[in-house]
Amino acid sequence: MKLVSGALLLLTAEQAYAHAHLVQFPNQDVAARVLIPASVVFVTLGALLMVWGLLVEARTPRGTQT
Repeated sequence: MKLVSGALLLLTAEQAYAHAHLVQFPNQDVAARVLIPASVVFVTLGALLMVWGLLVEARTPRGTQT
């Protein structure tokens, strides 16, 4: 579940960053001030969840999961 959540947060970060650069002229500054920091937060959380999920999955043998 941690890997899926991390992957979704990384996808959300990519979308937020892309939309920050796609917003047209009158709202471009406001969108960039909101969406770029949001994408940084999403990348950080997504990367942490992915690393945590990989570490937990690597420590647990496949046959002994409950």
